Amino acid sequence: MKTGWNIENMQFNPMLTLMVGASGVGKTKVLNVIKILARIARGESFNGLEWRVEFEQNEHSYVWEGKFEMKDEVEQDVLRKDYEEIRFAFEKEMISDNGEVIVERSPQSIVYKSQGLVKLDNTKSVVELLKEESLIEPIFDGYRQCYSLNTTENRIRVSPIISSGEIPMTITQIKRKSSFSPLVSLYLLHKNKLKEFDVICQRFQDIFPSVEKIGFSMAKSVVGRYFLILKIKERKISTWIEQPEISSGMMRTLQQIITLVLANEGDVIMIDEFENGLGVNCINKLADLIMEPEADIQVVMTSHHPYIINTIPVKDWKILTRNGSNVKAHTAEELHIGEHSKHEAFMQLMQTTEFQTGQNH
Repeated sequence: MKTGWNIENMQFNPMLTLMVGASGVGKTKVLNVIKILARIARGESFNGLEWRVEFEQNEHSYVWEGKFEMKDEVEQDVLRKDYEEIRFAFEKEMISDNGEVIVERSPQSIVYKSQGLVKLDNTKSVVELLKEESLIEPIFDGYRQCYSLNTTENRIRVSPIISSGEIPMTITQIKRKSSFSPLVSLYLLHKNKLKEFDVICQRFQDIFPSVEKIGFSMAKSVVGRYFLILKIKERKISTWIEQPEISSGMMRTLQQIITLVLANEGDVIMIDEFENGLGVNCINKLADLIMEPEADIQVVMTSHHPYIINTIPVKDWKILTRNGSNVKAHTAEELHIGEHSKHEAFMQLMQTTEFQTGQNH
């Protein structure tokens, strides 16, 4: 795209991919690419972006490729939303299913199942435009299930559903609401007395045995808006500890547990720098949850922490390097790492030129 960054062919593992490497080699950029593709599938456009991605969904093997026009005079920050009035047209786009092209577009037309379509918005992907069509719907649904684990939530905004009293009553309804943050989902589980709330509390208490209860209260801001406050009750302490006073490690741990417990089959969860803000007691248990999730999910994560790298099987590693703006992923096998033991694998990784310098050769 306009930044000049190029992610070379990279294959993610079906269940877990751990990206490791020197700082600055592009691990976070790879996660951002997945986020951007999900946003393109929902109708956003990006200056000069070009991609080709292969993925499986519902036992179908898809290829989706496309390219947006480039406007040299436009500077675009792909992680912000205040540029949404600027739109970029497609120069080309194609989707194939098991090798058969089902939709193809040029600047002049879109052809779906060999039939030309009426003129449609040339800045929105065919995934968004044709999401109601049976052949495209699974692709749209798949990208809708790609999301980052958000662990920076300090205040829980009261969504319209909560403030209006129209609170979902079943676990299925709660899990389908992708717009709910982890803490709002936890509140809904609590409000509806669902067993998943107890499961989450128990796993949290396994990591923090001093915690006796988890609850919520409602507060009102100075501008008159209502918001939720998470609170915890610790043993031998008479008062509740409210959200602003709860440690960042506790909050991050709780939100990761919520996300993993409530994950739907087929979710793709991205976690950048898994260990950030976590103590050793948290890292161990959360790593176990990721290694053995309850649902059939795919996790793509980054980490620099020795315990995490040493715990994740060598076959799930992707060692990233870059040459200029070209990012490349290597397997442990390609670098002859881990042929005997996990400990040896970790030490070998630390000693490789690829890990120490982050440079392609």
